[in-house]
Amino acid sequence: MSSIPPIAGLEITQDLAVQYRTWKIQRMGWAAMALIILAALAGLFGSGPLARTAVVDDQQLVRLEYNRFGRYQDESLLKLELTPKATQTHRVTVKVDRNYWTSHAIEQIAPEPMTSSAGFDGFLYTFEVDSQNAPAAIIVRLRPEYLGSLDGHIRVNDQGSLTFEQFIFP
Repeated sequence: MSSIPPIAGLEITQDLAVQYRTWKIQRMGWAAMALIILAALAGLFGSGPLARTAVVDDQQLVRLEYNRFGRYQDESLLKLELTPKATQTHRVTVKVDRNYWTSHAIEQIAPEPMTSSAGFDGFLYTFEVDSQNAPAAIIVRLRPEYLGSLDGHIRVNDQGSLTFEQFIFP
């Protein structure tokens, strides 16, 4: 027989300490599930308010919109919005650091660059701008090929420089 006393003459045993501990663990599990659901709704695992973000360089030449969180081998977009200050000439150069660029498969760059070259520290693209002193945009479609945190660095016209970070989920 058990050492736990029966309740009011019934052959039902109880251990309140174990029961309270079980309830506490269940409530912690419910709280964890609620936090995961809230994080998903906020965009931590895909689309939502936390998913997309933008950064502006120190010279106010370019604004970069990108997905803060991505999926392995799922299409991702980088949108570079060039200010009129960046398009004072008919040509704009964009340099992307090697570590970030080689961790992705580049699917498309629009508009297509006039020239491109690879250097030890990154890739340099030259774009022709339709109108001087007017805003312009460059859109890059890419697919991440590595998991985890990825740091990127972009420089425009050898002046404006910005750094950004993405996290790639499996």
